[in-house]
Amino acid sequence: MKSVIIIGAAKPGYSEAITRRMINDGIFVIGTFDREYSDNAKVLLNEFQSDKLTLQEVDLSSKDSMNNFIKSVSSNFDGLVFAQFFFDMENPDKFDHSIWDKSLAINLTAPNYLIHELKDKMNIDSSNIIITSTEAYRGSYGASAYSATKAAIHNLVKSLANTLGKRKIRVNALPSGWIGGEMDTDEIFNKSRELTPLGRLGGGNEVANVVAFLFSNESSFINGTTLITDGGYLCSDPLSKYEFDDLNK
Repeated sequence: MKSVIIIGAAKPGYSEAITRRMINDGIFVIGTFDREYSDNAKVLLNEFQSDKLTLQEVDLSSKDSMNNFIKSVSSNFDGLVFAQFFFDMENPDKFDHSIWDKSLAINLTAPNYLIHELKDKMNIDSSNIIITSTEAYRGSYGASAYSATKAAIHNLVKSLANTLGKRKIRVNALPSGWIGGEMDTDEIFNKSRELTPLGRLGGGNEVANVVAFLFSNESSFINGTTLITDGGYLCSDPLSKYEFDDLNK
């Protein structure tokens, strides 16, 4: 049986969807969760037997916490999916540097640290996938730390692909667009529907489907790339759309 580490496995949304997809595909999941999602972790552990899923609380901003997890991982697993992130809105006029520091620690340093510290335990032909965001391709108004870390991850993935390729280990990034969840009714999500050519939010299962592809042998020659999963969101220029809609009233 193949096995995969999923960082953030119990986080509701696409992270949980990835966990469920992997288990349904017959892959043993070695998962982590943030304390915030302890209740959902209990739900998953009650639903799935220990031969399908294990979960451990890990603080991704702490190397000590990550090291405890790393020590618990046996050799011969088949890859890692980094499906957790930290996001907090900033005030550019009164910049909170602690938000910047925590964003870098969780969104950028943690995936790099975990992959490097676990690479010797990975099987040949292992596949690593880091979930990122379309915000990597845009400047931000109130989340510069978040968007900067996502852009940096895309470059890091290329470097990791260069150095781990000789071990027959692949690394790719999956930038997702606006994905449905608990906040579907917020106005910002309605705006995202308007700008996305498919006219809707993505589903967590749709992100999970792409992860399953990148983890499988069907993507065996895909390495060091970013596979955007956004319904065409990045294709849309808001001003161009406004101009077109205005001319075609």
